Amino acid sequence: MNFTDTNLYQLFSSLTPEELKELDKAVRSPYFNYRDEEIRLYEYLLRAKKTKAATISAGEAFKYVFPKQRTDLAKLRHVMTYLTRIINRCITINEMAEGEAQQKLLLTRSIRKRNLGKLFLSNYTGTKKFFEDEAQLSPELYYHQFQLHAEYYVYSITNRRAKNEDLQRLMEDLDSFYIIQKLKHACNILSYKNIFKMEHQDGLMHETMALIEKKKLLSNPLVSLLYQNYLCLSEPDNEEYFVKLKHLLLTTSSRIDSKELRDIFTLAVNYCIKRLNTGGQKYYKEVFEIYQAGLQRGVFEERGKLSPFTYKNICAIAIGLKKYDWVATFLEEYKSRLDAEIRHGFYTYCMARYHFAQANYERVSSLLQAVEIKEQFTDLDARVLLIKTYYELDEFGLLDYGIGNLKQQLKRKKLQTYHATVYGNFAKNVSKLMHLRPYDKKARAAYKEKVLATQAVAEKDWLLGKVGV
Repeated sequence: MNFTDTNLYQLFSSLTPEELKELDKAVRSPYFNYRDEEIRLYEYLLRAKKTKAATISAGEAFKYVFPKQRTDLAKLRHVMTYLTRIINRCITINEMAEGEAQQKLLLTRSIRKRNLGKLFLSNYTGTKKFFEDEAQLSPELYYHQFQLHAEYYVYSITNRRAKNEDLQRLMEDLDSFYIIQKLKHACNILSYKNIFKMEHQDGLMHETMALIEKKKLLSNPLVSLLYQNYLCLSEPDNEEYFVKLKHLLLTTSSRIDSKELRDIFTLAVNYCIKRLNTGGQKYYKEVFEIYQAGLQRGVFEERGKLSPFTYKNICAIAIGLKKYDWVATFLEEYKSRLDAEIRHGFYTYCMARYHFAQANYERVSSLLQAVEIKEQFTDLDARVLLIKTYYELDEFGLLDYGIGNLKQQLKRKKLQTYHATVYGNFAKNVSKLMHLRPYDKKARAAYKEKVLATQAVAEKDWLLGKVGV
């Protein structure tokens, strides 16, 4: 048995320190577990996690759980199954605990099933008010509202109430749920299509957009954001749509669910980056302001953590605007919000970019020579930056070594053809650049034309800037 391939190991490895504390309570509680074997297996896994054990032996695990018995892997699997169930239950409870709206709905449903009429009406009224005034706006909220009104419908039938005003709200909430989900996934498909050049059918989107206007649903801030985002993505050349979307992003209701808002902010960022890649330089400022607004509201964070790629992209955009003081503050302030395992690598790479932009080439060299970056594309980007640094320092021996090293890495890493071509073309073009004679205008002009004609190449602007033709 390869223990690291088991569901138990994968689940246990994914638990955060906070979740491990909760599991520790659960595995020792008779409400969750009444067997000592599961506690011992949990303790064994926790010890292995704390000591960062490279491998876990099923045989060693068995001896720890059953110290006086002969190894029986079938018996160990039985204990593993029970511990997995405990972890699954803890994860499910934690997930439920984060959804206050769902908790209130389930409690109201449970009370209705118990035929506690007065208590049901009290919980129903309180839950309805919470949904309308406090709950975060998301597609799920409207589905929960639909379910709540459905509970009242069942209650009214059971108690033979002649009038049920909730039926109309039931249908309206179901419409809102469908429309928001339709808009949300239509935006995702358009964004995906733009990246991967795929074709798709926009089934019923024309009717959905017309329905939004007919029912005057644009007063709903979540519908309004998604509606404007869809227009922006479907007609990217119409800048008026982007202006309206940006205004909504900067002024939108704080009640919108953070995950929904994060997805919309990300789509808006992707739109700006696409415009930047097609020559729209003014979008540096636009995307920077969107990033700033998102950071202020904590939109890009999930459970207090910032994606390292968002960290890296924000750094690049701010450097493009030459906001060096802001970059330095940002890198330090948000460093702690990166996952500990990749923190040092991403922070060091971004600091190297910061120093390169200000021509502090010696500092770039010292930073990148001493760092190990685990994420493959950032590792390749760091190697590219180091090659550029050696060129700027006229360190042609190190430059030649850096180019050879990059080529070796490209052979080792299993990259998609496009990415391998982008980095490979950079290595080839830097090698040619290194051997160009300073006063051979004809050769330099030919080099420039070749670089311009190359579609897939990293750092094209830098390569062209070094030719000086």
